[in-house]
Amino acid sequence: MIKLDENDDFWKHFFKNPKKAYNPYMYRLKEFPEYIMYDNEIMDSYKGRWNEYFKNDNPIYVEIGSGSGNFALGMCEKYRDRNHIALELRFKRLHSSARKSKKLNLSNVLFIRRFGEELTEFLGECEISGLYINFPDPWEGNEKNRIIQENLFSSLDKVLKIGGKLFFKTDHDKYYEDVLQLSGNLENYKLVYHTSDLHNSEKAEDNVLTEFEQLFLNKFQKNINYIEIEKIK
Repeated sequence: MIKLDENDDFWKHFFKNPKKAYNPYMYRLKEFPEYIMYDNEIMDSYKGRWNEYFKNDNPIYVEIGSGSGNFALGMCEKYRDRNHIALELRFKRLHSSARKSKKLNLSNVLFIRRFGEELTEFLGECEISGLYINFPDPWEGNEKNRIIQENLFSSLDKVLKIGGKLFFKTDHDKYYEDVLQLSGNLENYKLVYHTSDLHNSEKAEDNVLTEFEQLFLNKFQKNINYIEIEKIK
């Protein structure tokens, strides 16, 4: 941790009140302006025109909870004709993701420090073609806090294109079952694919691993659940 420079108000991007010390990676976000965006006003200014930011008309995909960026970078290398906006809150993970992006010289990825519940604040109407949520917190005992619930689909009603999809991976069997049940109650969406064993399914070949997924597979013999839900109207 480092002490606050009283002349530097950079902390105001992240906190309402100053602290005695800050995570050094907070300041290091400045090292990669081409890969990290942390100013909410700037993000919101691109609402409805993210293709202008990427300087192309390629489809835009969003990821909530990108960790250290392995999935985002894998997707951007695999699909050069897509743009990828990855949401992450932790400073070190954002910095690590940006550092790896620069090393790979990627031009189709952006990491932003934003909450997943704020999609409609910085994304325009029908602006994205897909949303990835990989291994979110299952919130056992506090399921109301989960990211995947009816409120999320209310946001997707606004920002997801018709034909766009939510892609969901989890090692938590009950979360998987609950999302399957939820999908049957959604008026504007349909379940188009699901499996309780992703790595032994027809989707395995195209699956891009997250860092959590790679670690999990190396240490445990546990199935990975996977769901695709498509917006139909």
